[in-house]
Parts: sequence; structure tokens; C-alpha cells
Amino acid sequence: MKPSLRAFFDSMGAYLARPGTTSLDALYARHPGWDAPRERVSLYGDFVLGHVRGALEKVFPLTRDAVGPEAWGALVRDFTSTRPARHHELNHLCEGFPAFLGDVTASRGLAPFAAPLARFEWTDFAVYAAEDASPTPVERLTANPTLAVLEHDFHLCAYVRARGAAAAPAPGAELALLWRHPVQLKTYFMAATPQALLVLKMAVEGLSLSDVVSATGMPHAELRATVTRHAREGLVFLPADGEG
Repeated sequence: MKPSLRAFFDSMGAYLARPGTTSLDALYARHPGWDAPRERVSLYGDFVLGHVRGALEKVFPLTRDAVGPEAWGALVRDFTSTRPARHHELNHLCEGFPAFLGDVTASRGLAPFAAPLARFEWTDFAVYAAEDASPTPVERLTANPTLAVLEHDFHLCAYVRARGAAAAPAPGAELALLWRHPVQLKTYFMAATPQALLVLKMAVEGLSLSDVVSATGMPHAELRATVTRHAREGLVFLPADGEG
């Protein structure tokens, strides 16, 4: 994209933040001689904002339900006015929403889990849409390249799995693991367990089954079954011979 064209699209940020006659006049004033029909530019602004709002509702359904319709409408309005749409992929326009919620949680009286929940939902989408290719076949035990790790002060995995059936997630520190299954191509998630973290440690540090058995005294068959189970879930990838 030529620098002048990039500058033109950047200049539309102020207009897309608050589409209207005043901002439209300012946009035309910045580009003397630009003769695009005002009706079409106005329609474009409404079109972009409508898609951003639709993307927010698609990516953050649990957060939307948790904050309630009135608060949600105000949050979406203020988010779109402070973070104009610039990314070519519509869902990625939602990336800054969790941070936005974190900034306004106290001033808007939002539940303290709202921003962490939004971050969880965004990560769920980002993992699903990740472009990382599955490294198959692998020569040794390998962590799934789409793996994302989140820390928060609520039991969000159970809350999300229940689709927000509870009024609020239970409080308590949680380390959440999210990854895309290499075959089913959907996001898996779980609250990290000692067994899952051990398997990931083996993958990251290149530890063999015998290394871990020698260091921990864990029965070989039990460790092998643990590794196999997490490989079946897609958290890690096994080499063709099945050995860690």
C-alpha cells in the first residue's frame, strides 16, 4: 500500500470513531478534491460500525450476557468510539475489547470477572483462528503450537464450559490452557493440572519417559498413559513411535 493511501485510511479513524455530519465534514476537509459521494461514505461508516458490533457479539457472548444488555450497549458504543476499526479481518477488531473492559471496570461498576472473561473468550477465538501449522510428523514429544496460557482469579474454565449457567464464576486462582485440536480443529481448554503441566514440561524441555520416571519415581505405565491421554486431546503431539 502506498504511503499516501495508508495515510488516507488512517485518517478515516476519527470518522469511524463517531460517524456523523461533523466528522464527515472534517474527513473531506483533510482531503481537498476528494469527490466520493457523501452518501456512500456515510453508508460505509455505518457498515463498518455495524460489523464491529456484530463481531463483538459473536466473540464475546458470555461477557455480553454477564454485563447485561444496557451496560453492553454503552460499552460497545464507547469501545467503537475510542478504538476505530482498522484491521482488515473483522473479528480482529475485537482484540482490544478485554483491555478496554479492564480500563473501565471500576468506573462502570462492572463485575470484576468481566474483563478476564472477555480475555478468555478472545483467546478462545484467537486460538481457533491461529495460523500455526500442526508440526506433524514430529520427532519427539511436542507442545501444540496453538497453546495459550491465561492466569486469572476466577474458575473461568468451569464457567465457560457451563455456558455461563451460574450467576458468576467461582473465585479462585486458575491457570487456563487453551489450544486447537489438530484433528477436530476446535478450541479445547482446561484448568491446568499437575499432570498436564508435567507433560508440557516434558515437551518443552525434551524430557523422556525414563528421565521423568527416574526423577519422580512415577510408575512408567502411569506416566505413559498420562502422556498418551493428553496427546489424544491434542495438548501435545507424539512422534510416530509413540515414545516421549
